[in-house]
This record gives sequence, C-alpha cells and structure tokens, in this order.
Amino acid sequence: MPIIETVEQLAEFLEQNDEWRRKLFAILVPRSLQRMPEDMNEFREETRAEFKAVRQEMREGFERVDREMREGFERVDREMREGFERVDREMREGFERVDREFDKVRQEMREGFERVDREFDKVRQEMREGFERQGAQIKKNTDDIAELKGLSLETKFRNQAGSWFSMYLKKVRVVLLTDLEELLPEGQTFTEQEVQSLSNTDLFLFGVDKRDGRQCVYVVEVSWVVDVGDVERAVQRAQIVAQHGLPAAAVAAGRELTEGARERAQQLGCGLWINGQFQAEPMII
Repeated sequence: MPIIETVEQLAEFLEQNDEWRRKLFAILVPRSLQRMPEDMNEFREETRAEFKAVRQEMREGFERVDREMREGFERVDREMREGFERVDREMREGFERVDREFDKVRQEMREGFERVDREFDKVRQEMREGFERQGAQIKKNTDDIAELKGLSLETKFRNQAGSWFSMYLKKVRVVLLTDLEELLPEGQTFTEQEVQSLSNTDLFLFGVDKRDGRQCVYVVEVSWVVDVGDVERAVQRAQIVAQHGLPAAAVAAGRELTEGARERAQQLGCGLWINGQFQAEPMII
C-alpha cells in the first residue's frame, strides 16, 4: 500500500481501488444510509406499481364514467326521442281530430248556409213576384189613370175646340174619319192601311186657316203628358191626309210636355198645345 499523506492522495487512491472504497464506505456511512439506494429503488418500484395501479384505476374509472355518461346520454336521447315522437304523434292525432271536427262543423255551416240561401232565394223570388205584381198593378193603374186623363182631356177638346184653336182656325168643327174622306178632293180615297192608321187618331178638326184662308184639317194627338211618340204620330197621320190633296197640320196637345217632344216638334213643324196655350205654331203641310 502506498504512503498517503494528503486528502487528495487518499481520494485518488479510493478512485482507483473499488474494494477499499467499499470498505471505507461501509465504515463511514451508517447502515441506514447504505440501504437508502435499495430502499429508494424499492420505493420507486412500489411507487411505480402504485401509480400504475392508480392510473389503471383512473383509466378504468374514466372509462366507466365515459361508458356511464354515454349510456346516460343514449338513454336521455332515446327517452327524448321517444318523448318527441309521442308528443308529435299526440299532436298529429289531436290535429287530425280537430280537422275532423272542423270538417264536420264546416259541413254543417255549409248545409246551414245552403238552407239559408234556399230560403232566401224563395223569399227573394216571392218578393220579386210580389214587386212585379205590384209594379204591374201600379203600371196598370197609372196607365188607366193616364187613359182616363187623356179621355177627359180629349172630351174637353171636342167640346171646346172652337175656342181653344181660335188663334189659327175659324168655323171649327170636329169631324169623324168617315166625314174626313168626304172632304178629300174628287177621286181621292184612303187605303185600308191608311184608314187603319188614321182610325187611331184622337181628333180631327176641320176649319179655315186664318193665316191663308184655306180649308184644312188639324190632326190632333191628345195625351196628358206629350212625348216624342205623340208628336211623330200626329205628323205621320197629317202627312197621310196631305198626300191626298187636303191641307193638314199636326198638333200634339196635353197638360205637360217632355223636352224631347219639344225638340222633335220643332224639327217636324208640329204644333204644340200645352195646358191651354200654343207653345209651337202648327205648320200646314
């Protein structure tokens, strides 16, 4: 063994001699510290095993929790899906039931409206027929009244023609259609069609026209309200008489006058005797 005088020499010797180093370590280090590496290794192995076991338990726990959560979610999802399907089915059945009830109510309402329409049509038809009967009766009454008024006015004309037409005629007399034919120039006579038209004339007045001294006939249509038709009939019948050589003038007489009749009389030269006075001069044809 070499002579060792310094710590450095001792350290170098121990570095080179494992056996001495072990013996010195066993002398200098307590047994408890000498076992520390082994204890540490055992502790490390135990810790590793425990950590592995804990990790395994945690993995199994996480897997169990994950499985339970997955199963729970699946169960909740299934229950929610079944619940939604049940609610949807119940709502669909409810709507179908409401639709059936509504269709029933709608059908009843339609039938009710149809009954009301039929009853209303019946009432409306009865009212229309009633109004038509009433209108026809009113028209008949109006026509009857107008005819009575016209006949009354025509009677007055027959009785007072001389004074009412004295402005234009003298020696006035009322003549019948048969008398009128005798006044025609020799060889002249009315045709059957002309007789039929003239026979509906209200009044024929024969006299001497004060304006030119000629004998003439006034063809008079009498109506309570003088209209265009009265004017045109008077002129058409006066023209028939004039065509056979007997001077004639048309006169429409009455109590009232339409504006259309006034304008038509001016166009055709028809006299207008309205409510006691002449409003248009009769023109000799």
